[in-house]
Amino acid sequence: MHDGYQTTINAIPQIASNLRSRGLCAGMISPSTGRAVAPTDTPPGTTTTTPPPAGGSCTATYRTSTQWGDRFNGEVTIRAGASAITSWTATVRLTSPQRVSATWSGTPTWDSSGLVMTMKPSGNGSLAAGASTTFGFTVMANGQWAAPTVSCATP
Repeated sequence: MHDGYQTTINAIPQIASNLRSRGLCAGMISPSTGRAVAPTDTPPGTTTTTPPPAGGSCTATYRTSTQWGDRFNGEVTIRAGASAITSWTATVRLTSPQRVSATWSGTPTWDSSGLVMTMKPSGNGSLAAGASTTFGFTVMANGQWAAPTVSCATP
């Protein structure tokens, strides 16, 4: 989100309300781990450092690459944190009634709802510190054009 646009500024109260109604809250990206963290009761100006997991950390970034009248292609970039990782697992959450019709550059599995895809690397999944890899998928929109949410974890 960019704060230089009045439409974005106007949308923030509605976005915050929607997140609260789903049991979510505003947080931040930890400068030490690169992971999302929930707010704490720590006084302002206090720095808390959380060590990265032993296997390193990763981030997942989504972008829509192509869109047609009934579907769109999504790409997820997985990036290793400050240290190398030996593998990664990405979680992609769709909005009903969306469905994925094709995937590439990864090995997917699905939850029982068909709305949560877990993607693992096709190969060994090793990434050097700061390196990245990309996988993709085609989403049949079925009238719902919301972008999927993505996250990444290391073993």
